[in-house]
Amino acid sequence: MSIRTKGRRRIVVGGQIYVWYAALDDDSPYHILHIVSDDKALILSCPLRTGTDYVISKGRVFQNRPANGRWNRYLLPFPVPDPVTPKFAAQLIVWATQDRDAVPVSSNDTPV
Repeated sequence: MSIRTKGRRRIVVGGQIYVWYAALDDDSPYHILHIVSDDKALILSCPLRTGTDYVISKGRVFQNRPANGRWNRYLLPFPVPDPVTPKFAAQLIVWATQDRDAVPVSSNDTPV
C-alpha cells in the first residue's frame, strides 16, 4: 500500500523517497509536521511551535535501529524553524535515520 501524495511534498534523502507535509492536529491546537518513508519504515511527527522541540517516532526503525512501532518521543538536538522548509525536513530525516544521539522524553516533556 502506497502513501497518499496529493497535496503533500516529496523529498529524496540518501536515495530513499519520503513524503512530508504539515497539518493541523485533530486532537490538539498544534500543527504537526509529518514525514513518512515510501516503505513506511520511518514515520515521524513533529509538533510545531510547542515550546519544546521534539519528534514522535511511530515507525519500524529509528536512528538505524529497530523500533517497536509505538509512539516514542525524542528531544531534537536542533531548533524547529518557522516556517518549516524542505531543508529542515531533510535535516530531520538525516538525524532520524543516521544519528544515534536521540534523548527519549516522556509525554510531559521530561527526559527519561
